[in-house]
Amino acid sequence: MFVSLQFELSEIKQRTNSRSYQLGQILYASGKVSRLSVTENSATAIVSGSDDYYTSLQKGDSIQGKTLQVRCTCPASAYQDICKHAVAVALLVENPQEKEHVNDEAKQSQLKNWFKQKPVDELIDILMTYIDDSINELDKWQLIMRSEENNVTASELSKLITKALPAKEMWEWNKVSEYFTHADEKFTIIFKLIDKVTVTEQWKLTLKANQRLNKVLERIDDSGGFRFYIEDELNQRLVTLFNQLPWSDEKKALWIFSHTEEYKYDVFPSVPKDFDLSPEVKQIFLAQCLNMAKQKAPLGDLNDWEHRWSLQRLTAPLIDDAKHTGDWELQCQLMKITAIRLSDYLAIADVCLDNSEALKAKYWLQQAYKVVQTPSEKGECQAYEVKVRVALAEYEKAWQLAWQLFSCQPSFIRYKNLEELQHQTGVIDVQFVDKVEQILADCYVEMGSGFTANADALLDFYIDRNEVEKARTWALAHQANTNSLLTIANLMIASHPNDCISLYQRVVGSIIKQTNNSAYQEATDLLLKLKRMLIANNAELKTFNQMVKQVAQSYKQKRNMQKLFKEHFSDCF
Repeated sequence: MFVSLQFELSEIKQRTNSRSYQLGQILYASGKVSRLSVTENSATAIVSGSDDYYTSLQKGDSIQGKTLQVRCTCPASAYQDICKHAVAVALLVENPQEKEHVNDEAKQSQLKNWFKQKPVDELIDILMTYIDDSINELDKWQLIMRSEENNVTASELSKLITKALPAKEMWEWNKVSEYFTHADEKFTIIFKLIDKVTVTEQWKLTLKANQRLNKVLERIDDSGGFRFYIEDELNQRLVTLFNQLPWSDEKKALWIFSHTEEYKYDVFPSVPKDFDLSPEVKQIFLAQCLNMAKQKAPLGDLNDWEHRWSLQRLTAPLIDDAKHTGDWELQCQLMKITAIRLSDYLAIADVCLDNSEALKAKYWLQQAYKVVQTPSEKGECQAYEVKVRVALAEYEKAWQLAWQLFSCQPSFIRYKNLEELQHQTGVIDVQFVDKVEQILADCYVEMGSGFTANADALLDFYIDRNEVEKARTWALAHQANTNSLLTIANLMIASHPNDCISLYQRVVGSIIKQTNNSAYQEATDLLLKLKRMLIANNAELKTFNQMVKQVAQSYKQKRNMQKLFKEHFSDCF
């Protein structure tokens, strides 16, 4: 039975340099891909090159334009998006050699019959020879044997855990991958052995394994996440076993509290969030957090990062519980314990506003003003003050302050905020639109190396108001971001197709300057989209073809882009 799976070869070609793709084709054609395993969304295989490399391809939702996630144990995969081994696997999936699979099955059947004819002693010799010639096979088979004998003690299991995660210094990612591949094989058996001992021993052994994993990660760079199978299994076991422990409520609460108060391990379940605490344990735990927070708060300086972080760990579960019970006043009191920055005080003010306590929100806003250190922070406070004044029904003051903020730092977003404020407060300025237009026009400053952050604010203003003609005139004469240029270009394609083509040319040029294959593909896709829209609007393609040819000539040194253009716009050359 064969699983139907297809990868987008066009995406693979785009994300692979031409040399690697060609080498991948050679590996595929040479039959270097073996042990192919295909599921509905993924494929794994061993590819033989200078060494045997484990390669996996996972198909999923698009992430930054990529629908395919690739992992390979080859060195090149560290700096290549898709290596030649992944190409070879993808080609084999796309072109299943069904006959070879059938032949493999026939070979396996023949081999089984051959084994059946061998005497037991000879089969043992064959197996032992295989074990002697294979890395880690001896340890693995000993574990299997001991698991069937069912006589492994907790002390022996502890030693097996240490042996499965040997202390080594390792930075090369392919070696790290191999290290955890072997560890995964051993832990698959170790976990089955752990399940056979008492709950208390299971707990101790699982903790031991977690501590051991944290220790080895101090010297192993696992930025590739090869430990995740072991980590996830250990974390899940700790959470599940916790409620099965024959401990008193006080002892359980103390254990949770000790891991909340102190950040002990990098790899560990989230405490207390991941643990399903009984109401009794939770009550004792929260009381311990509150008592310790009260003791620690006056003893240190909140500017001391470690002191503040410690208090935040203690108050976080208390704040979560206050939210859950709807006690917003207690929530504010708890948030106050670690409040020191502008954002801390505004967060408390948010809670007050959410509970229709505008006067209390005003008080916390005043505390925020006291810690302002920069003009930017002052502006943040003033913007928040607008919200508070609206909540207090001080509409005129709210409008005046919002207009002041817009006039000092005009932007399209602040214009939209003002527009929304008009609807909220009913304060109407009959000259509002004209004044906004003038201010946004005046804020445009063109510079040699670029343009200011809000240089395209007026263009966005015109687009938002559907003033297409004004937007067209402005866009043709001024700089703007690509999204705004494309928006107005699409709006005027029927009435001014040539101007639309001109704007697309500017956008495409800025994308191509990024100088990478993804950018070239993006530029090509935009031009194909433009061509379809022009045809749909019965526009002549002469100007479009001239533009494509001009772009190609301007960037003739970019070979990969030239290939794409010649493939999709051959009639322009």
